[in-house]
Amino acid sequence: MVDNVFILAGGSGTRLWPASLNEYPKQFIKIKGEKSLLALTIERALALDIPGEIIIITLKSQVEDVIKECAPYANTGKIVILPEPVARNTATAIAAAAWWVAAGMSHPAQDKKQGAASSALILPADHLIEGMDVFKKNAEEADLLAREGFLVTFGIPPLYPETGYGYIKRGEPHGKGFKVESFMEKPNIKTAKQFMEDGNYFWNSGMFVFKMDAFLTEIEKYSPDIAASFAKLDKTPGPFFEGNFKIIMDSPEVEEAYKQSPSISIDYAVMEKTPLSAMILAEFSWNDIGSWDQFETIIKNFKWAELFEVGSSNNTVFSDIPVALCGVEDLIVVIKNGKALVCKKGASQKVKELRSIIEDHERTDLL
Repeated sequence: MVDNVFILAGGSGTRLWPASLNEYPKQFIKIKGEKSLLALTIERALALDIPGEIIIITLKSQVEDVIKECAPYANTGKIVILPEPVARNTATAIAAAAWWVAAGMSHPAQDKKQGAASSALILPADHLIEGMDVFKKNAEEADLLAREGFLVTFGIPPLYPETGYGYIKRGEPHGKGFKVESFMEKPNIKTAKQFMEDGNYFWNSGMFVFKMDAFLTEIEKYSPDIAASFAKLDKTPGPFFEGNFKIIMDSPEVEEAYKQSPSISIDYAVMEKTPLSAMILAEFSWNDIGSWDQFETIIKNFKWAELFEVGSSNNTVFSDIPVALCGVEDLIVVIKNGKALVCKKGASQKVKELRSIIEDHERTDLL
């Protein structure tokens, strides 16, 4: 099994506005009962019973909210928080955590050699995954490939021709998985349908497993600016403690390293360039909840608002206040944080465009 888990929790709210805001992004939205997506991700990581640590990488401005979400798990002794001074996308975030582990600091008994040889599972904090037994099995299969030096991702079998995801083209079989032939950008609907018919294309999940030394070596090859930024650190910053939680990589030197790093995703920085990309076929249920239409598939069987309707049908409401609908159908209505969104089902991908319009009107207070 993997040694460590990195949880990427540093995003800003975009596609699930207005429930998700810049300083309160979707990983804090409560999906099932009273548990947020972040809490569910932490529980998933704990269920793997890893020997190392669960490193939550988040923006410095969101640390307080992350600590609140972590409170039920404080006594596990596994939770570590890495506060990012500025947002620099996933490649820099993962590199910072990998640098810490490779320095031999993720476990008191580890030296640098052990830290560099250890593995990590990278999980976004805002995905919904179900089927824990299968997830654990797939994570173990990915770890086996990672021990061979591969950088492993999880390919999701496409359920429909989605244009909002990147795709992975499966290559030759290797071990329990496959080598990756190529990564594909978000396609148009015609190409997405061709991918479905082909059978060798899978949704890019944004989850990974690799050893620290393998990842850092490939970062140095293909994104030297990121590698150079952290190479300038002459000592390991921290840790210090805030309550029961260990805070790492919080220093002026790390802030400078972040500022010098480019803002680039792990896909662009490494995965699309390295010949060591491999894929495990995901057998678990996965949803990145990337739009209100996707969110609607999760909440449609639950009552999320006091709703009154006359002559209306097939509407989904997610609201803090009672809502009444007359003579309408196929709507998604969201009233959260003192703001309201009404959109036709199937059109929620336009929310990102809507946010840009709000920004153009200099109403960042709404975001």
